[in-house]
Amino acid sequence: MKQQLRRIIIFFPGGKTIGRAILAEYYRALARRKIRAMGAQGVFTKIYEENSWKSEETPSGPGSTIEYTKNIVKEVPRIISGLMIKRILDAPCGDYNWFHLIERDDDVSYIGGDIVETLVTSNQKKYGNDNTRFMHLDITNDALPKADLWLCRDCLYHLSNDDIFKVINNFSNSDITYLLTSSHPSCKMNTNIVTGQFRQLNLELAPFLFCKPLLSVDDWIEGYPVRHLALWEKRQLSKSLTSNKAFQRAVQRFR
Repeated sequence: MKQQLRRIIIFFPGGKTIGRAILAEYYRALARRKIRAMGAQGVFTKIYEENSWKSEETPSGPGSTIEYTKNIVKEVPRIISGLMIKRILDAPCGDYNWFHLIERDDDVSYIGGDIVETLVTSNQKKYGNDNTRFMHLDITNDALPKADLWLCRDCLYHLSNDDIFKVINNFSNSDITYLLTSSHPSCKMNTNIVTGQFRQLNLELAPFLFCKPLLSVDDWIEGYPVRHLALWEKRQLSKSLTSNKAFQRAVQRFR
C-alpha cells in the first residue's frame, strides 16, 4: 500500500514532499495506536524498564535528577511547614531519587504512589519505614489515599486531556486538601496527546481552566522549558471548575 501511495503521489507537483508528510503522519498514527493498546501501566512500565528518558542518574528522567531538583528540594519543605502538612501523597513518585532529600519532621508521613509495580516494590525495599511507604496506584482510576498535600509532579503533561480530567475528578472526590502539580506558565495553547507522550501544559488555559494558584515555585533549569510547581486548594479549585463545561462533560462520561 505504501509503495502504491508513493507511485500515485509522485505525479503531483510537490508530490515527494506531500508523500513524506503523509507517511510521517501514518507512522505517528501507528505509534499512537500502539501506545493506546499498551495502556498507561504498560506504557510507563516500558519507559521505566528501558530508561526511555535517557537519564544516567534516574529512570524517572532528567527532571528527577539532583541537579534539576535543587530549587524544589528547598521550596517543598517550606510549603509543608507553611501549610502545616502532616501527610503527603507523592504520586507518581518515580524512584524517589530526589524526594528522599526533602527535610521533614518525624511526624510528617509520606506515601509514594506509582503505576509501575516493580518500581513500587523496589522503593519499599530501599526506603520504606514507619512513616514512609509506597503503594501501587493509578491516579486516573484508583481511590486516592487520605493526605493533606498531593504532590503530582512531572505527570499531567504526559497524560491525554481525558486522563487529566480523570485525575482532576479523582482529586475532587478525594480526602486531600491541596494539590501541588506541574504547569508551564509560558505555554499559550494546550494540545492533546496520547497518554505516554509529552507536550507543555498550562493548567490555567482551556480545556482545564484552573483558577490562579495559591502560589508557585520555579521547577526548571537552564536548557529546559520554564515550568512551575503550582499549588491549588481543593475547595477553591472545585468551585472554579463548576463553570468549566469541558470538565463537567468529561465527568458525565466517567460515570
